[in-house]
Amino acid sequence: MDSPFVVTLSEVSEAITKYNLQNPNSALSTRNPANFFKDFIRNRASANRNWPSAVFDAGFTARQVTRQNACFEFIRVAENQLVPFPDVKFAAPTDATPKHFVESVSLPMASRKLGRADEPWLIQVITRLRIVESHFSLASQRNIVQIDLLQMSVKLSGTEIDAIFLGQEMDSNGGIEEVIITCEAKGKRDDILEDQILRQAKAPFSMKQITQERVIPIAVKCMPDSSIYVVEFAELTRDTYLSAETISIVSDSVFVIKPSVPGI
Repeated sequence: MDSPFVVTLSEVSEAITKYNLQNPNSALSTRNPANFFKDFIRNRASANRNWPSAVFDAGFTARQVTRQNACFEFIRVAENQLVPFPDVKFAAPTDATPKHFVESVSLPMASRKLGRADEPWLIQVITRLRIVESHFSLASQRNIVQIDLLQMSVKLSGTEIDAIFLGQEMDSNGGIEEVIITCEAKGKRDDILEDQILRQAKAPFSMKQITQERVIPIAVKCMPDSSIYVVEFAELTRDTYLSAETISIVSDSVFVIKPSVPGI
C-alpha cells in the first residue's frame, strides 16, 4: 500500500498470529482477515470500547477499505468528535418514523420453524411479506409501481450485497424507468454503517449485467418486538456515483410483524 495509513490484509494476519503466540488460549483465526474490521465495527458501542484510546487521543479513527488487499484505513477524527465511531442520523428510528403493522400468517409454518437470527432469513421474510414494497408505497416519496427480487447474497470483490431488487418507477409523464435497489440486512446487534451502504450503492454500476442508470440503497434492520426498520437513502446515478463520498437518509419506516416471527 502506498499510504502509511492503510492496514493490509497480510498485516492483519501477521498481527493476529503474533497475538496468538503471545496468548496461547486465544481463538482468533487468520483465515479471513477481510472480515476483521467489518466485525470490529459491526456494533458501534463495542467498537468505541475497544478502539485504543491512545490512537483516538492522537486524532485518529478508521474506516473499512476493500481495495488492493487493504483491510482498513486510519483517518482523522472530525472536529469536536467525541468518540471514534459516532452514531449516524439513521442509527435507529425516531419518534417521527412512521410505524405500520404487517401480518405474518402468510409465511409457511415450515419456514417459520427454521427461522434464524441471520441476514438470509431476514431477506426471506421481507421478501415474502413485501416489506420493501410496503415501504415504497407508504413511506417513500418515490413513485415506485413494482419491485422484484433479482438476487440474494451478491458477493463482489469490493463488497457484498444482501439483496438486489429491480424497481419500476413512473415519471411525471407516465413513463416507466427501471432502477436498482440494493439492500443491506442487519441483525438486532449490528449497526447500519454509512461506508458499507455507500460501497453497496456504487457496486452495481460496475456489474456488466446491470445497465440501469440509478441505484437506490436501502437498509433493513431487526428491532425489538419482531419489528423491521427500513431506511431509504438518496439515490446514486451512473454519471456521478464515483464522486459520492457520503450518503443521506431520505425516508424511513418501521414494520411490526404480527404474529411475531422467530429470528426477527
